[in-house]
Amino acid sequence: MQKTLKIKNEPYWWSDAKPEFVAQEEWPSNADVVIVGAGYTGLSAALTLLDSGLKVIIIDKEIAGFGASSRNGGITSGKIKPSIRELKAKFGLDLSKQIVEEGDLARKDLYDFIEKEKIDCDLKINGMFVGATSKKGLENQKKEADFNFRTIGIENKIIEKKDVPNFIESNKYVGGIFDDKIGSIHPAKLVKSMIHLVLKKGGLIFDKTTFKKSERNGKKFNILTNKGLVKSNHLIIATNAYTDKNIPWLRKKLIPVISEMISTCEIGNNRVKSLMPKLTTFGEALNLFYYFRPSPDGKRILIGGRRVRYNNENPTKKLKSGLLEIFPGLNDIEISNHWYGFVTFPVDQIPKLVMHEGIIYAAGYCGSGTVWSRWFGKKAAEIILNFEQKSAFYNIPFRKIPFYNGYPWFVPVAIKYFKMQDWWINSRE
Repeated sequence: MQKTLKIKNEPYWWSDAKPEFVAQEEWPSNADVVIVGAGYTGLSAALTLLDSGLKVIIIDKEIAGFGASSRNGGITSGKIKPSIRELKAKFGLDLSKQIVEEGDLARKDLYDFIEKEKIDCDLKINGMFVGATSKKGLENQKKEADFNFRTIGIENKIIEKKDVPNFIESNKYVGGIFDDKIGSIHPAKLVKSMIHLVLKKGGLIFDKTTFKKSERNGKKFNILTNKGLVKSNHLIIATNAYTDKNIPWLRKKLIPVISEMISTCEIGNNRVKSLMPKLTTFGEALNLFYYFRPSPDGKRILIGGRRVRYNNENPTKKLKSGLLEIFPGLNDIEISNHWYGFVTFPVDQIPKLVMHEGIIYAAGYCGSGTVWSRWFGKKAAEIILNFEQKSAFYNIPFRKIPFYNGYPWFVPVAIKYFKMQDWWINSRE
């Protein structure tokens, strides 16, 4: 009888690039900029500031890179949740166009950064297929694509049912949209390389350092941590989904959601390629969807989704069931890794870059932080450096959620609503 493999409860990515404790420096008394959070956002901000000769300190309550930056799916989407139609109704045509175009700029900037710094993080610009699971879903994609083209000139490549096998060997999808500009990376390799770059450029990183509070004293911030006090000219909060009760202004505006993934054991390059002929990344045209991709070496399949509850449901079984919905022929494979992290959603589902009482906050990437978090870190730094060209997202209102203290008690209700919407789309054939 074949022995069942024990599943590792840590990211598949960590087999190549596990976060490591950064050797401690002597605790400093002052800095030009203190950054709270040592993920893509905080590290990106630090790199931009260090290139301008500023003294930068990053603190993190965990090990640098331990959070979503080393746990995500590594898909370089650069998309946002609201449609162009919804953006136009809320912000008008000009700002909507800037917001959408900034996603392309952010994605290209990530690619340029990886190339310039010669970062080995398995970057592949292999495109993304977003599959429609019903005729109604495909019809909606086509209507949206037509509106996008007529409104701001964006072309979306529609994939008809007959062409789906060119992208994926699955009966689940009746068509979809393909974006050839989206790529994939090894997320843990990227964040580890960014940590090394910050240290190389003279930045200071303090792991296991808890931000307690900050007070404005004239033009400086007095920042209290469990390691001691530090005075700084500027303060950036880059904690996103890992924002705790010590940062209540931000915590009360973000809805955290569990995002988790599994990896198959090695099933071989030929088998993966037979299922994903172009080795692209994948999503679904649903509110509650799976995202999936081949591993960088092309020998495994990684699939992820969202989880609402913190109870005893079996997430590994749920994700494998999702995988088998897409690829029924994989019922014989075993799972090697299961892991999870957190993503956050502002109530309007638009990423946030705001200044409040002199503190710069970058957060709320809605599950697309691989591109947005690094970009918003750079843009946060540019606010300090007085760059004239600010982000189109800068100071878009960041609403507090009424009767909310950081625990998302209402999310299960919202999930039921989204499930009903998805059922309605899939039932109207």
